[in-house]
Parts: sequence; structure tokens; C-alpha cells
Amino acid sequence: MPVLFPVNCLWRATRPLVHKDIIDVHAAAEGFDPVFVLALVRVESGFSRSARSRRGAVGLMQIMPVTAREMALRLGLDPDRVVLDDPDTNIRLGIKYLDVLRQEFGEDRVALLAAYNAGPKKAREWRQGGTLSLDAISFPETKMFVQRVLATERWIRRLQRVKGFFHV
Repeated sequence: MPVLFPVNCLWRATRPLVHKDIIDVHAAAEGFDPVFVLALVRVESGFSRSARSRRGAVGLMQIMPVTAREMALRLGLDPDRVVLDDPDTNIRLGIKYLDVLRQEFGEDRVALLAAYNAGPKKAREWRQGGTLSLDAISFPETKMFVQRVLATERWIRRLQRVKGFFHV
């Protein structure tokens, strides 16, 4: 007999699929693992395209308008025409920002996520040379953010292993 899940549990588990195609395209364009980006979007906005932070971050990837403007220019887009509520635009700009951060922080995912959340200046201070350890992050919010993204990534990968559940 199959195991039945409450509808809201199924929705919460499969909601990443709503924007999966957009994430796949833009993650591939910048050389990112789409599961990593899915995890970041899940933690940042819970997959809500209309998410807003108290600090002014907007959309799925919680992009600050100033950062969005800079990333739009890097991508050759007109920053005055960028709509951060649009999932395709928001994801494209957010992944471009991850790519810019990766140019400095390389494959150190703790440093990359810390820089995405708290800014590259803080991540540089915490890093002090080699790789960044969670213990070196002095902002509890940023430390929790990094932990949650990495844990969510592991959770999505476990879901992938459930035969026939979904493929990322």
C-alpha cells in the first residue's frame, strides 16, 4: 500500500519544481549546480516570487535593488527595465551575483553563501586566508543562513533518490 502524504507536505516538497526550469537554464549558463541554487532560493524566499525582506531585498533570490542594477549592467540589460518580481529576471540576476562572488571566493561554499547573505566585505573579514569555517561567522543570521542552505541542499538531494519523486 503506498504511503500517502498530506497535500500541504507534498506541495512543500515539490514547490521547487515551480521554478526548476528557469533555475536549470541560468545555473547552467553560469556553471552552478541547480540543486545548490534551488536550496538557496528555498531558504531565501520559500519560492515566493513576491518575497520582500525588511532590508529591501526582493523576490525569489532576495536581490537588493542596487545589486540587481549592477548585475543587470554586467548582463547587458537595461537596469531601468528590470522587474525583480519576474522569476526569470530575479533568478538570472541572483545567479549572476553568485558568479561574481565565486570569482573572489572560488568553490568555498561557506564563504560564497556568507558573502551572498552578509556581503563580500564581511565574508573577507571572516575568511582571513584559506576557507571560511562556520565558527568564524560572527553574524548569527548569516551563520544560520549558510547552515540552512547547505542542509536544504542535502534534503533536496535525498528527495532526488526517492525513485520517481523528481529529478533535478
